[in-house]
Amino acid sequence: MVASCQPPEVGYISDNIHALEDTISVPRGVFKIGAAPAIEGSTYPLKWEITGVTDAQGNTTNDLFDEYELLTWKAAFNADTDTTLALVEEKLELGNFPTILINEVSGELAFTQASKFVTDNDIYKINVKASNIRGEKQLDEFVIVKLQDFQPVEFPTEMRSRLQLGKGNGAYDIAYTSTIMNDFDDGVPGVLDGTHPYITVTKISEEPALGVKVKMIISDSYGAALNPEKVVFYPSGAEYLQNYHDNSIETTVDATGSTFSLPAPPFPQFGRTYGSGTNSYLMYYLTSDDAFTVDKAAFEADNGPKDWTPYIDPDTGEIRNRAYIRWGIKINDSGTWEIKMKIPYTKIKE
Repeated sequence: MVASCQPPEVGYISDNIHALEDTISVPRGVFKIGAAPAIEGSTYPLKWEITGVTDAQGNTTNDLFDEYELLTWKAAFNADTDTTLALVEEKLELGNFPTILINEVSGELAFTQASKFVTDNDIYKINVKASNIRGEKQLDEFVIVKLQDFQPVEFPTEMRSRLQLGKGNGAYDIAYTSTIMNDFDDGVPGVLDGTHPYITVTKISEEPALGVKVKMIISDSYGAALNPEKVVFYPSGAEYLQNYHDNSIETTVDATGSTFSLPAPPFPQFGRTYGSGTNSYLMYYLTSDDAFTVDKAAFEADNGPKDWTPYIDPDTGEIRNRAYIRWGIKINDSGTWEIKMKIPYTKIKE
């Protein structure tokens, strides 16, 4: 009789709410979102908040709450619709932001580019509180955050500098390919310090301070820059494979290369969707068939004798060839960058 007078319990909050990631690794200077926590049947809606942060030794710290001025993207850049600087700027927000944020509804943690300025510690423990109609749970050391070194340039996918030899009727063989596979490729240090024989990515100016400019230079194997008019889009049916021109608002061209611009990094941002999905870092170009001559002597000195007969154009007596250009980088830092690709065993055609 007494039990029947008790009001029914309303709602449920689990004792086993937990993060799906024990440790979130966050590259400094890069926007990243963590996984939503597991709420184990707790009643919606839940409200989430960060209640404190400690360092690896358990000392309370405000490192992740200190705010810095950032120009951030509110929505992704879309080359098909964001055709003017004014339209792009509508997607940008200049303001003061901390390193860590939390979605009050989902519990997802987000990390902003302000992490680039956090240098005192690498390891942080995050305390959070979850509450709903039933009550609240204080969840200390809910997740560990490990800040990694800032990577101004990432290598998320394979890129290639390739010389192709033409057999006529649009058919090509691969003569030689220089590749960078990923961030762990042994060639990455040379790409960044300018000593790689075929592919380099170097920062040449701190300006623009908030935006990013990227000059693409395609050259022969001796470093002589090719006229950018001879660098062409890679055809794909009636369209073209994705390219850096799709990632630029104010592209300019001079005698040595094409310069692409976005008002804020990262660059590139936009990628075409294919049957295998979207990869916004693969960018493709070719060169016209009158761009280069093949340096046979240099090729055979490195690779041994070769029968060039299948590739000789009967009308000109020259070796048919073109470059296959595939970039696979992500630039996270502002400023002006130069990306240069030398095409193996080529000379600029006089």
